[in-house]
Amino acid sequence: MEEYRPPKLIGKKAPLNCLVLPYQHHTAWKATQRYNMSFGEYVGALIDRAEGRPNKLDGMQQGALPIEKS
Repeated sequence: MEEYRPPKLIGKKAPLNCLVLPYQHHTAWKATQRYNMSFGEYVGALIDRAEGRPNKLDGMQQGALPIEKS
């Protein structure tokens, strides 16, 4: 296995260049619209979620506070 080499940063961020299937791209685009995020923010949140770290996606679908039943 090859040793990890840190990428050249652009500002404080690392570029990520990859290819996905067309349906995956469309799904990601719809999610970025729904969550009001950029593609980079969305991919970063998915990576953090997969690693069990706090991320921007968790908690975004909570909606309104529940109304107590009388």
